[in-house]
Amino acid sequence: MIKRFLIIILIILVPVMASAQNVIVEAQVDSMMLWIGQQTGLHVSVTCDAGQEVIFPAYQDTIVRGLEIIPPVKTDTQFVNNGHRMTITRNYTVTCFDSALIYIPFIPVQVDGTDYQSNQLALAFLSYDIPEENAKQIFGPKENMKTPLRLYEAKGLIFYWLLAAIAIVAAVYLLLRYRDDKPIIRRIKIEPKIPAHVRAISEIEELRQSGGAHSEDAKAYYTQLTDILREYINDRFGFNATEMTSYEILERLEEARDKESLSELRDLLNTSDMVKFAKFKPMLNENDRNLVSALEFVNDTKVEVTDDELQPKEEETVIEEKRSKGARFALLLTGIVVAIAGAVFFILTVLKLYYLFF
Repeated sequence: MIKRFLIIILIILVPVMASAQNVIVEAQVDSMMLWIGQQTGLHVSVTCDAGQEVIFPAYQDTIVRGLEIIPPVKTDTQFVNNGHRMTITRNYTVTCFDSALIYIPFIPVQVDGTDYQSNQLALAFLSYDIPEENAKQIFGPKENMKTPLRLYEAKGLIFYWLLAAIAIVAAVYLLLRYRDDKPIIRRIKIEPKIPAHVRAISEIEELRQSGGAHSEDAKAYYTQLTDILREYINDRFGFNATEMTSYEILERLEEARDKESLSELRDLLNTSDMVKFAKFKPMLNENDRNLVSALEFVNDTKVEVTDDELQPKEEETVIEEKRSKGARFALLLTGIVVAIAGAVFFILTVLKLYYLFF
C-alpha cells in the first residue's frame, strides 16, 4: 500500500511551472506523507512584476474533496530586484481524516485578468496498522479528574459570599426601618452656663496680668474694663447694659441697690467716660484702684451656684413626627438597591460554586 502511494506521488510531483509573460505560479507542500489527522502546509506562490493584480482561488472549507482547510489562511508578499518584481504566497494549512491518496490538480491563479495554473500535487494520508491481538488495548477518553479544592481557588467564592451577606443584612435593616417608621430620638448633652461672676472675675484677672493698668493707652484699658462690667451687669441684672450709657446703668442699678454701694462703681464709670471722651489721663494708682473697684463690685453682687448646677447634664429629646416623604423614599430606594446588589452577589456565589464543583 505504501509503495503504491510513493510511486503515484513521484509521478505526479514532477515540477510543473506556469510561465508566461514573466509570471511564475508554483505550488508545494511541506510533507507529502502524513498520518490521518496530521496537518501540513500547502503554499501557492505567484512571481510577477510589481503592481500586477493577483487573484487566488476562493476556497471555502476544502481544496479538493477530503482535503480540509484549517484556518487561518495567510498571504505573504516579498519584493525582489529592487522592488521591480514581487512574490505573493498564499499559505494554507490542510489535513485529512481518512486514509487516502489525495490528488490536487492544477491550482488556478489570475494575474491582471489572465489565467495561470500551478503544478499538480499529491498527498498520502496513512492509517495506523494495529495488530488484532492489541486492538482491545485501545481505550476511549477518560473522565475529568476531580482535584481537591484549594484556598486560592475559593477566594472569589468567599469574597462574593461576604458581599452578598453584608448587602442582604443591610437591605433587611433598611427595609425594616422603612416599615417601622420609628420616631427620631436624639440625646443632647447640655453644658452648664458659666456663671456671670466667674467669667467676669476671670477676664478682670487676665486684664490685670496683661499690665493694661500701666499702659500708656488708658482709653483701651478703660474700654476693656467697662466692657467686662457691662457684660456682667447684663447677665446678672437682666438688662442690656452694653447698649446703655453710664448714667442709665447707674440709674437702673439704683433700683436694686442703695446708692452708697454704687459709689465706687460710679467713680469708675465717670473716670472711664472722661478718659474715652475728654482725653483725661488718670494716674497709675487710680487705674489700679478702679480695677479693684470693679472686682469688688462683682464679688458683692454675685449669685452663688451649687456644684450640682455646674455639672453637665444629658437630656433625651424625642421627636414624635414621622420622617418626611423624601426621607422615607430615599430609605426605601436605598434598601431596594442594596437588596438587588445582594441578589447579584448571591447569584455570583452560586455560579462560582457550580464552576468549582460541577
